[in-house]
Amino acid sequence: MDIKKSCAVLLFVLATISQQSGGQSTCTPASKLYCIVPNQLGTESNEFNALNEATGTVVSDLPLASPASGVIYTVDPQLKLSVPSDTTLGPVLSQRPETVGRHKMYVSVVYQYFQFQRVDGANLKSLPSVTKTSNLAFVTTNNLGLSVHQVAGYFTFGLTNRIDVSAAIPILDVYESFTSVGSKILLSSSSTQPTPIDIRNRGSATGIGDVVLAAKATVWKPASGGLAAGVELRLPTGDAQNFLGSGTIGVKPYLSVAYGKKLSFHGNIGYQVNGNTILVASSSGGKGQLPNRLFESGGVDWGARKWMTVVVDILAERVFDAHRIVIGSSAVNADTFPTIVAPSPINSYNRTDASFGLKMMPVRNLIVTGNVLVRLDQGGLRARVIPLGGVSYTF
Repeated sequence: MDIKKSCAVLLFVLATISQQSGGQSTCTPASKLYCIVPNQLGTESNEFNALNEATGTVVSDLPLASPASGVIYTVDPQLKLSVPSDTTLGPVLSQRPETVGRHKMYVSVVYQYFQFQRVDGANLKSLPSVTKTSNLAFVTTNNLGLSVHQVAGYFTFGLTNRIDVSAAIPILDVYESFTSVGSKILLSSSSTQPTPIDIRNRGSATGIGDVVLAAKATVWKPASGGLAAGVELRLPTGDAQNFLGSGTIGVKPYLSVAYGKKLSFHGNIGYQVNGNTILVASSSGGKGQLPNRLFESGGVDWGARKWMTVVVDILAERVFDAHRIVIGSSAVNADTFPTIVAPSPINSYNRTDASFGLKMMPVRNLIVTGNVLVRLDQGGLRARVIPLGGVSYTF
């Protein structure tokens, strides 16, 4: 995995720095990705912990395609039989209030690619760092390359015409590269020439991410659209120390509303509560809480043809009480260098994306989906564009 590699590179750099300064690495086990940054830079200060926290926050919230977002079945009041609905093929990354249908099974496989470029607006290709020991300063510019391939399988079963249950099982492949270039400078000495630093590393990891279980019930069903209440349970099944998962449980109750048939307006709101994870350092040095998040989305799906639906969405979330990263400065002898710093106190931020999708049904009950998610702001660890492709079938 990119993340794993980056961490490994950081760990290697930190280990080298620690050996040169006579220090000890404090992050264990050193083979894990989340130790790369602190071990490579020889520190576990808040500014570098924020990188791990940002990664854990993103991994626990990689966008998943909406279950039951394809062909849905309703009961014909005259025939008393389940028949395909004449609504659209549904949204891509937002929930819809309709359920898949009594005793119907929806299966889907979706692929997404994430190439992260920025964290809190800072360019991952040029993260400055000044790390000091009692007599040395390490001034480096760091290039962190991080990308994730995600393949997720979705399974939805209709318990009744108004209740369905779902499971999402993601498999992540993370690739990380890390380069640290700069100088080792002897403090309180202007006559000694700096020693060059040039450390490069890369690595990858693959495995199952955090499994998500969900249940949804339609509480109001008019002639078109409706209102549903649901809950998602994220299980810490992914290896958090290798950035395959969040390292903690998460619970997200939500509401979903929609109105219309051929032109359907939909909206979602939910709040996710998270537990404590190794990816977030508490004030006492132990596990801290993964930030809670408020989710909102709204958009329209238009059935341009019976076999084709165009989808546009705005997806937003508020991330509460999170460690952030900003670029500050640090004095070394008579010079001043830019460096990552952690603002205090911790604060909240927004993440907003636009989603553009197309769903087509080449044969009955088989849906082919394409989508792009486009970044609209800078909060957190962000990718500029996230492509999605998937296929689904309703039995």
